[in-house]
Formats: sequence, structure tokens, C-alpha cells
Amino acid sequence: MKRDKADNGGDLEKILAPYLDFDGIDSALLVSADGFPVASVGRDEVDDVALAAYSAAALSAAVGLAEELEAGLKGNIALELPDTHVTLAPLTADLFLLLLGRP
Repeated sequence: MKRDKADNGGDLEKILAPYLDFDGIDSALLVSADGFPVASVGRDEVDDVALAAYSAAALSAAVGLAEELEAGLKGNIALELPDTHVTLAPLTADLFLLLLGRP
């Protein structure tokens, strides 16, 4: 996983790395709204390209649902699976943070 697609020589990885210091966090990805990984740190066995694509689709669906309910999305989205917790945190209109962790 540990790759940085930006031209800034790993600066984005340095920004993401402290998330791994939180108890239970295994991976942190910066993802474009289009579903492409921008930078990532963490578990090597994680397919960051697939995670970026699926998480962008999930975030888009959540935003659509919130709009349909005329509620607006005001925070993070959490998905609790038996062995993994997923958090999607919108940062800007074009980027969001994806955190993977253990329960």
C-alpha cells in the first residue's frame, strides 16, 4: 500500500502516517471523489485501488441518500463489519479520508 501518487515526494504519506498511531487503525488513505487513491499508508495486503473505488461509490450513495432525505451530510460515515471498521471522512469536495481499523 505505502505509495504516494503526488509529485510532492511523500509529503502526503507523512500527513497520513500519524493516523496509524491511533489504537486499532491499520490503514489510512486519501481518496479523490472520483475514486482514485491519492496517497496511502498501512497494511500492504490492502488493495488501495479497489478500496478507493468502492469507498467513493459508498460516499456518493450516502450523499445522495442524505440529499433525498433533505438532511445534508454533516459528518463522517462509518461502516462496522465483523472484523473491520471503515470510516469515510469528507475533507473537501474533491478529497476524503478513508480509515480502516479493527473493532
